[in-house]
Amino acid sequence: MDLFAYPVSLVMKFWHWALGFVVDPDSGVAWVGSVLLLVVTVRLLLLRSMWRQQYSMRKMAQLAPKMKELQNKYKDRKSPEDRQEQAKEMQALYADAGVNPLAGCLPLLVQIPVFLGLYYVLLNFSPPGKSIEEASQMTNGAFGPEQVSSFLNAEMFGVPLASYIRMPQEVMDSLHPGLVREDILMLAVPLFVLAGIATFINMWNSFRRQKAAKAAEQAALARVDAEERAGGPVVEGEVLEVDGEKPAAPTPATTGGAAASGAKPGDKPQDFQSMAEQMTESMNQSMKIMMYLFPFFPIVGAYFFNFPIAIGLYWLTNNIWTAVQSHIFMEKLEKELPMSSREGLPPSAFM
Repeated sequence: MDLFAYPVSLVMKFWHWALGFVVDPDSGVAWVGSVLLLVVTVRLLLLRSMWRQQYSMRKMAQLAPKMKELQNKYKDRKSPEDRQEQAKEMQALYADAGVNPLAGCLPLLVQIPVFLGLYYVLLNFSPPGKSIEEASQMTNGAFGPEQVSSFLNAEMFGVPLASYIRMPQEVMDSLHPGLVREDILMLAVPLFVLAGIATFINMWNSFRRQKAAKAAEQAALARVDAEERAGGPVVEGEVLEVDGEKPAAPTPATTGGAAASGAKPGDKPQDFQSMAEQMTESMNQSMKIMMYLFPFFPIVGAYFFNFPIAIGLYWLTNNIWTAVQSHIFMEKLEKELPMSSREGLPPSAFM
């Protein structure tokens, strides 16, 4: 855990040192500011990768009809050579569009260790089983005993940043004489509830955008299938003329339909595409479950995992940043990569 904690504490230490030129370094303002600026630092470092994630998702949505056409091209060609050729064409399609299907993994992979490192650092300002006197003589990541003692004395609205809901009374007495649990609850409950609400709003907006995007993408893919069956572009249910001639009516043999294959109308081929769709659907269901469960984590963690006040402050600030950043990104994407109905996603899918 020190591998994650030390870089996080180093960033906090830098901002605490910088704020010390403006405010009292032992004040709650300096320490609250260092936590907030830690959020700003991490999110600014992730800004480019987060933008690339959103950009790649939008580009991939635009590519969906072309991907479907490619799959239709190879649907009756099952040899290993054909599969290799299909994979190469897909990779070329991604390369030409400048997108990476794995672009969305990096921001999440970075934020998880940052949160774990921050949790470890903030919890170890007052480690379980240690008195405040003992803790003030210890180091914590990049912080020396002097900074540890300073943090332990820092307050927000009269409540120590290091305090947590189930803090033993004797520890509260040594941390801040006269501190009672009701004082901690008055700050911790609204703070962690707001953090949970902000988490839910962000996850709900993300799920809503993905759901709308998926529905629009499916409509675009269905249009590609309809055009293939009809032998030409379909507009409002009518097949357009190609070079002044109406395409010939398709036969079962040329459409690859159920009559040609002997399959029942409801049958679905168990190929790579159907497996990918099943995995996507499973992920969407998991995300929907998480959307309702994960917002309770700040509240549960505040009670059962002794999240200190400073963790709630970080969590709430991080979610506010996420909401504002998502709104700005979506507006920028609408200008740079507007989606036509042919490509799938309408602007409303990202509102």
